Amino acid sequence: MPEPNFPKRAFVTGATGFVGSNLVRVLLAGGTEVRAIVRDDSDRSGLAGLEIDLRTADLLDIAALESVIHGCDVCFHLAAAISGESAALYRTNVEGTRAVLTAAIRSGCSAIVHTGTMGTLSRQDGSPARENDHRLEPGASEYVKSKFEAETVARELARTGAPIRIVHPSAPVGRWDRVPTVSGKRIVEVLSGKLPRWIQGKINHIHVADVAMGMVLAAARGRPCESYLLANKEGNLTREEFVRLVSSAAGIPVPRMQRRRGFLSWLAPRPSPSTGGVTGPKSLACDPTWTISQLQFPQTPLDQAFHEAVEWFRNQLREDS
Repeated sequence: MPEPNFPKRAFVTGATGFVGSNLVRVLLAGGTEVRAIVRDDSDRSGLAGLEIDLRTADLLDIAALESVIHGCDVCFHLAAAISGESAALYRTNVEGTRAVLTAAIRSGCSAIVHTGTMGTLSRQDGSPARENDHRLEPGASEYVKSKFEAETVARELARTGAPIRIVHPSAPVGRWDRVPTVSGKRIVEVLSGKLPRWIQGKINHIHVADVAMGMVLAAARGRPCESYLLANKEGNLTREEFVRLVSSAAGIPVPRMQRRRGFLSWLAPRPSPSTGGVTGPKSLACDPTWTISQLQFPQTPLDQAFHEAVEWFRNQLREDS
C-alpha cells in the first residue's frame, strides 16, 4: 500500500488526547511539522519528548485561531468535551467546531479533517452502520447530540466549497490511552478479573494507529463533504469476544461470564417517557468497506492492537506502583 502524501505543516486540536497524541506521532514520522493548541491546564505528558510547536488559544476565538493556523497546509480538528454540563458540551463541541473550521478556511488550509464519532451513525434495524447513516438513536446522550450538531456544522461549511471531510472513528485501542477512554477502562477491568459493562449489541474496535493514519489519508485522498468511517471490518465485537481478546493478549484466564447489561458512560441512556424503560444504542457495529476502498485504509489485526494496549496499560500500572 503506497504511503499517503504527508502535509508539510499541520495544525492539530486535541493533540493531548488518546487519538490526538497518536496522530501527532504519525504526522511526525511522516515528516510533517506539527503545530497544536493546548489549554494552560492540559496534561501534556502524552506529548513529552516530541518536537511539536505548542500554542495556547481560546477554542472559540476565531481571530486567535486564524493567527495560529496561518501557514499550515492541513487542519485536523479533534478537540471535544466528552462530559460536563450540556451548555459546556455544546459550547466546545458545536461552537468550538464552527470557530476552528472557520479559522482554518480563512487561513487557506488545503484540507480540513473534522473528527466526528461513531455514535452519530446508526440504522433503525440495528444492522452495522455505514458512512452516510447519519442518525441519532432515541435516548442519545448530550455528548452524542452535540457531536451530531457539530458534524452538521461541518457539512454545512463543506457545502459552501470548504475542503472539509468528516471522519467517524470507532472505539480505538492501543498505546497512549492515558485517561483512559471507555475502551481502555474495559481493558483494565478485564486485567483486574472483572467483566466490563456493555451495550445491547456489538461495538466496533480498531487499532488507534489506524485511526491516526485514516485521518492523514482522509486529508490526502478524501473528498470534501464526504464522511469516512475509521473502523475495522473485523472489529464488531460482543462483550465475550472483547474479553477473550484482552485475556489472550494478557495471557490470563477469561473472567467468568455473567448475564449483565450495561451502557457506555458517554452514551448514557435516558429513560423513555413513552415506555418508562431505558433506551440507548442498539449497536455500535459498523461496516467500513467503502472507506477502506476509497482511502486504502489500513486494517491492523485486532490481536495486535489489544496486545499493544495491554502492554501499555501494564507498563503504566508498574510505573504507578
